[in-house]
Amino acid sequence: MFGGILTNSAERSSEERERYQRFYCGLCRKLKADYGAIGMASLTYDMTFVAILLSSLYELEEEEDRCRCAMRPVRSHPYVITAATEYSADMNMILAYYQYGDDWQDDGNARARRKAEQVEPYLPAIRQKHPRQCAAIEDCLAELGEMERANELNPDLPANCFGKLMGELLAWRADEYAGTLRSMGAALGRFVYLLDAVNDLKADIRKQRYNPLVSQLAGDYTPMLTLMMAECTAEFETLPVNKDRHLLENILYSGVWQSYRTKRKGDE
Repeated sequence: MFGGILTNSAERSSEERERYQRFYCGLCRKLKADYGAIGMASLTYDMTFVAILLSSLYELEEEEDRCRCAMRPVRSHPYVITAATEYSADMNMILAYYQYGDDWQDDGNARARRKAEQVEPYLPAIRQKHPRQCAAIEDCLAELGEMERANELNPDLPANCFGKLMGELLAWRADEYAGTLRSMGAALGRFVYLLDAVNDLKADIRKQRYNPLVSQLAGDYTPMLTLMMAECTAEFETLPVNKDRHLLENILYSGVWQSYRTKRKGDE
């Protein structure tokens, strides 16, 4: 369910590519600094999006520097860190913990289990810093687990549950933007959950894994997904986002569709 909030590289300018990379590297840098190698290994595009969105909305002060890393060792490259980067790193870690646990339970992935064990010692401090968000993440994922065990085939129920999780995650602060961010995140979460279900449907049927869309195998999912993203972008458009707006629009209007389009093309 995580990793699908992408950019559309073909439609980004060179400046936007550089800007996105700076935030991506900044999040990686923060994950490594706070959580070590296991933090860096858990880096996601989803939380990069959150860092950019919140940094832009709140017009946060940016710490800029340069570094080298294992992926780009030859030349130093620039990165950007804001207060939203730190928040995104914390959310990245708690989500990674449950993703690793899910991979272990679903596929018996011993490597995922070891990763979850490495992340677990960091969880108490994250919960202390962000009690509302962490409680929502844990409660919603527990509820999703119950739906999976019950083989719930009404896709709206798990999608709404994951939407609630994303809504609480985007609502970083209790302020005038919280309601809009919560609604935006809820719609985005519903989209992400069902997009993942659509993309994985054939593989889940083959491997006999839970998927709420198994009873709708012959359906056309484009209208459903389009409606959810329309709800998300309608909320986004009401936010006073100026800096990096075009980059965020690239993600919300085009990037999030990349995996769906690639999957449909491959199935044709």
